Amino acid sequence: MSHVLVVFQADTERTEQLALAVGVGAVEAEAGIRLRRLRTPGAVEVGHKGYGTLREADLLWAETVVVGLEGERPGTEELNSLVAVLSGLDSSQMKGKECWTFSAEGIAARKTEAQTFVEEALLTAGITPVPALVSDATDEMERMKDVGRQLGRQRV
Repeated sequence: MSHVLVVFQADTERTEQLALAVGVGAVEAEAGIRLRRLRTPGAVEVGHKGYGTLREADLLWAETVVVGLEGERPGTEELNSLVAVLSGLDSSQMKGKECWTFSAEGIAARKTEAQTFVEEALLTAGITPVPALVSDATDEMERMKDVGRQLGRQRV
């Protein structure tokens, strides 16, 4: 069974819904998933509660890390907490792990500055970004589920 960690930054339900769609697709591909929300202390909960706090153990468990980003630019407190966890990792333990990022737009033609920033931090930690994933679905949520299925199938 593949292990997919879906981490998302969300102050609106839209990004949360996109992250959940990726998670649903991964489960449909018979992957195990963990969902973690990046949030600043005191931030209001979005649609569902109880995602838990991102920890090093989550990254060690995962074979694929998906990060959903709400903002265009990387200078947020939530991203600083992600980078802090990544910087504490031993890159040799991350060998073979892959990552993929998405924006509040879902699968977009261009990456945001925040996506580039996070992918560079993941790469520095030893986690390799996968090439852009595509889907033929016309509905954005279905496209995100397709991506989740692709990522969930990558390991056996």
